[in-house]
Amino acid sequence: MKVLIVTHGPYLNADAVVSGNSVRAYYLARGLRAYGIDVVYASPADLERLQPPGEPADPGIRVVNYADTAALQALILREAPTVLYVGYWELLAEIPDPPGMPVVVDVVAPRILETLYQEERVAEDEIRRTLALYRRADRFVCGTERQKHLLLPWLLLAGFDCRYDVPVDVIPLSTEPGQPHSLVDSAVGLRFVSGGVVWPWRRTETWFDALVRCLHADAGNGDRFMLFEGKYVYNPAQQMPKRSPVEQAWPESIIERLQLLPYGEMARLLQTQCDIGVELADENTERAYSHSFRSTEFLRCGLPVIANDYLELAGPIRDYDAGWVISSPQEIPDIVAELRADPDSLVRKSEHAIRLVDDCFAFDKTIRPLVDFVRAPAILVKRSPLLSLDASAPAEQCISTEDDSVPRPATSDDAESRAMAEAILPVSPSGTERALRRAKAAALRWAVTMSTGLLGLVGRATRVRPPGKRLVIVTRSDIVPADHGAAVKIDRTAWGLSHHLDMVYVVTDDREQYYAYRAGTRTEHRYPRWLASLGPDRQQVRERLTNIGVPVSDAFLYEPLTDWSFIARTLYLGHRSGASVFQAEFPAYARACAWTQKLLGGSTLLVEHNVEHQRLENQFPDMPEAARTLLRSTEVQLCNRVDAVVVVSEPDGARLRVDGVDAEKIHLIPHGVDLEAFDAAVPADVRGRFGIDDDTVLLVYHGIYLYPPNLEAMRIMANQILPRLEGRGVKAKVLAIGRNPPDEPLHPDIIFTGSVEQIAPYLMAADIAVVPLVRGGGTRMKILDYFAARIPVVTTSKGIEGIPATPGKEAAIADDWTDFSAAIQSLADDRGAAADMGAAGRRLVEPLGWRDIACRYLDLV
Repeated sequence: MKVLIVTHGPYLNADAVVSGNSVRAYYLARGLRAYGIDVVYASPADLERLQPPGEPADPGIRVVNYADTAALQALILREAPTVLYVGYWELLAEIPDPPGMPVVVDVVAPRILETLYQEERVAEDEIRRTLALYRRADRFVCGTERQKHLLLPWLLLAGFDCRYDVPVDVIPLSTEPGQPHSLVDSAVGLRFVSGGVVWPWRRTETWFDALVRCLHADAGNGDRFMLFEGKYVYNPAQQMPKRSPVEQAWPESIIERLQLLPYGEMARLLQTQCDIGVELADENTERAYSHSFRSTEFLRCGLPVIANDYLELAGPIRDYDAGWVISSPQEIPDIVAELRADPDSLVRKSEHAIRLVDDCFAFDKTIRPLVDFVRAPAILVKRSPLLSLDASAPAEQCISTEDDSVPRPATSDDAESRAMAEAILPVSPSGTERALRRAKAAALRWAVTMSTGLLGLVGRATRVRPPGKRLVIVTRSDIVPADHGAAVKIDRTAWGLSHHLDMVYVVTDDREQYYAYRAGTRTEHRYPRWLASLGPDRQQVRERLTNIGVPVSDAFLYEPLTDWSFIARTLYLGHRSGASVFQAEFPAYARACAWTQKLLGGSTLLVEHNVEHQRLENQFPDMPEAARTLLRSTEVQLCNRVDAVVVVSEPDGARLRVDGVDAEKIHLIPHGVDLEAFDAAVPADVRGRFGIDDDTVLLVYHGIYLYPPNLEAMRIMANQILPRLEGRGVKAKVLAIGRNPPDEPLHPDIIFTGSVEQIAPYLMAADIAVVPLVRGGGTRMKILDYFAARIPVVTTSKGIEGIPATPGKEAAIADDWTDFSAAIQSLADDRGAAADMGAAGRRLVEPLGWRDIACRYLDLV
């Protein structure tokens, strides 16, 4: 008996950097030899210049190469193996058709899923080509049970008769167990390790950042995180992705970055210099169906592994106590604390890791299904495929439905797809059609996935709406805690509406969970796992926007223009809940609302916190014209696409009308304020907490300091106003509340508190609110909060824009910094006048409670 292994990787050479294909085929060959089966190992000759082949120690393994397709076919004819084993699916295109012998193909990676993450490929063409090549095989080998289940429907489509037997065997990524070990050196701390080739479907930043922060918080222990990085061995021209700002900020005292090492050197390093393997990344469909070579190598070298709970490997790691299984980055500090408190647990888990490898991944055990097939080989007779495998066929012929009258996401009109492709995708003058094709392919991918896991068929005719009225809000995710103006508005709008409707749902860019508001109570709920895994790569979505000039700080607000997962989540909640109103907070989120309305009916509403394109043009005067045009046209188009548009000030409404928004759609509903929260609040002991004397005037300001106008306002306090107050003999401190404070202090008398759970107690503890804003748009909600807290306000005219306050009555308004400082001194010296101004401000906002504001929304829907 003889097996010819043809794979995309030379025979493993321990002295070279190797690919996963080489590792996979190496242990398969050794496994076959363990049962007396001869092996011929063949790979393309041109790969040997990038990865020199090794010399097999077993004379029963013969290593050859081939120059081209003709040479490979001649090799197959000459060797006449019992079974031809193809280690990489694309090589099926190079074997004879028919091959004249049983063919086994290895699909250890979920290739069809990987295709969905590669923008340079057109998914429907790739899938057709893959299935056409699958028809040349008689049996399939994959790496996990999940991969086997994933493969079944594709084999059915390709024409395989799976009624009585599914021609798929599971052979895990195999290896040979090493030796357990203890902590490398307790005197120098823990050594974590991860890394590898960067692929678009593996996003690790959030998880690695949590580990780095944890280790850095107690840097005295000497803990390190070793991170291997490098290009795919067969693609030396590959561009390494630019590190994100988060990754660039990781301290060198914690992170040790290494190049990819030769296979043998890597194993020695893992065994002698590392303690814990890290297999963590954001969940997506590809990750859930994968099993990495990296984690197998960690385990065989005796490293317990920290793994995501969604991985199939998580089960064995948990069962054998060979590491830790977690669902959230917040669990990482507990693991580090456990290891520091009990170093012996590492020894125990290391022994368990070796036992896990010996039981489940040892090559001489995992090979048995292939051995059985080689001993009784068979060539399958296939039926006709269930769909056209002609790659030139139009995309619409791929999927059929029994009722063509049911609206489908894949049938978006060409004009919209073309406009989106031209606006967002990087398109050359001759590349519009190619971009359009990619846009339509994305719609097809979404339609296929949704049809199998979400609704089957969706539409007005199939949807039963439960009694009562429900509303879905689609917006940004940073609304809890509500520590900035946009978050307060969104959270309190949902809260207010929930007193008048049966339920209010909030969909955000969080793919894991959504919020539900009922009678003023907010609860968190998780999406089904299949839905949470849907969506394009977030980093790529954001890069498309920033590449055309959308400011990095605000790009997240426009991700819904190309992130179709917003549509999936909105459609899911809309159909499941029977919601009849879909409300977008910020323009780009209206796209998901409009799609859902088109499929399910109901009404749509867009709430404009500002005229966003105007805000960004003012805030970023150097923004490229392409970005300006995109933001302006997108905002106007989406405003005209919904049923009603809410603005928070008359100037905003006037600007939208000038821009071309239908005047009849525009409705003015001002910002609200949480009067009930302020009435129930007790002033916080801010002076005691921060050591502020009673004779010091306590000024207050709040906002997010990543937002440039807010940080600029505090710089003005530091450089203009506080020096003037000091010159006037006024002793003052500024309480700057809100997240993302600057790294360096701006002034000794400015205290950045960070985010706080409730804003009202802090505001009520202050003497005067200051708003030295010179840029920004919309209405400053912070001033409404100050009015609700009954504290006097000193502001610029820009700071109180959109609020009908009378100068000197509800607020002191000054645009000259000397006058601004004088107004602060005047209120600090005259507490009676300060109290009168605070009371006047409160009277102004009495009609603006969120329940009353919510009633005005109901009039529109």
